[in-house]
Amino acid sequence: MEYFAGYGFNKSHSTAYAYLAYQTAFLKANYPWHFASALLTIEAQNTDKLALYLGECRERAIPVLPPDVNESQLRFTVEPERGVRFGLTAIKNVGEGAIASLLAVRQAHGPITSLHALCEELDLRLANKRVFESLTKAGAFDSLARLDAATATLPSAMVRPRLMANIDAACEHGARHQRDKLEGQAQLFGGFGSDDAAPGTPARVPLPPATPWTEQEQLAFEKETLGLYWSGHPTDRYAGELREFGARTTAELMAQEPRPQSQEWGPGGRKPIEPDAAVGGVIATVRQLKTKKGDRMAVFTLEDAHGGIEILCFPDTFQKCGLLIEAGAMVLVRGKLENDDENARVLATEIAPLDSVRERVAREVAIRVTAGDRRTFEALGEVFSRHRGDRRVSLELELPASAHRLRIRADISSQIRVRPSPSLIAEVEQIVGQGAVSLR
Repeated sequence: MEYFAGYGFNKSHSTAYAYLAYQTAFLKANYPWHFASALLTIEAQNTDKLALYLGECRERAIPVLPPDVNESQLRFTVEPERGVRFGLTAIKNVGEGAIASLLAVRQAHGPITSLHALCEELDLRLANKRVFESLTKAGAFDSLARLDAATATLPSAMVRPRLMANIDAACEHGARHQRDKLEGQAQLFGGFGSDDAAPGTPARVPLPPATPWTEQEQLAFEKETLGLYWSGHPTDRYAGELREFGARTTAELMAQEPRPQSQEWGPGGRKPIEPDAAVGGVIATVRQLKTKKGDRMAVFTLEDAHGGIEILCFPDTFQKCGLLIEAGAMVLVRGKLENDDENARVLATEIAPLDSVRERVAREVAIRVTAGDRRTFEALGEVFSRHRGDRRVSLELELPASAHRLRIRADISSQIRVRPSPSLIAEVEQIVGQGAVSLR
């Protein structure tokens, strides 16, 4: 064995590895933006690795700028004093041919200012409707709406659906313009299609109105096209409740000191699993399996804003919670954490909808009433009777006074207790108004 070590991994080999490790560490420490840009470009098609390295960029305070049709290049690049710009090649369903055509238009005519102007010059054989939809969902066209006074201050959840509604008209306009140009024709009154005009210099075409996307819709579209949530994470609004509940993030679980795998769990195990960890997130991928006895179980990946972790759901837990295990579901998992030097996983003992976290940590349902009469309070009483539970209820009454609003807090009788479920909140807010209920 000692003789083998003398030649099996010789010193020249070790030296090369050490020198490469030194160079990599030097670049990462002294040129962190450029190092991150190169690393993200290498992993642009690997969604899991991309999300992991973007998370590391956040931890190291390396700014990563969103994809932009006027700023992004094919690959991730460094913008001096600004950060690392997201590369267009990392957007799904957008081929390199379409990106090359788009960059050529930008180089020849300057900044792009509208979809119509872009479609006049873009090779529409390479950039079809699907390409435009992917770029819109990823937020790469957001800057175009910022150039229009009518949409400049609108949030992205309102801008992107308007851009989506404009794609068909823009593509039809571009195809017609290019066809007329090939046939030697020009539009009678100029405007779009004048041969000496750069893209976007003619009169703008206003973006049509469209139903705004919900936060969940916008995040889902970002996940679809970028492979990750960009403008936020679906679990962000539960962060406070999860901390109060004692749940940890996936990053905290992965970083916990390694512990040996238990020999006492599993199908037919002699002892029940004792939970020692809780984590909330979105179910990303699911594999349903069967044990040798034919019992159903599942293995799935749970993701939060910090990463993902593997969850094992054995038959006893699957029998109780199997209906909740589906891709895209937001759940809270309690179970036993097991990890080693390379991997971590949670052996689930309980799975519940993430909405239930608020019910678990809330001690009181506070209701703000700005204008109410006898019928209002009678209606609230009927709702309370349908949602009996163990949480107290308080009312905050805002009564108009001469020059000020008088606010009175009233605790409801101790005999009235409710369960703070989403349906209770919805029914109460139908009576007293949206946003009038808070869980404390």
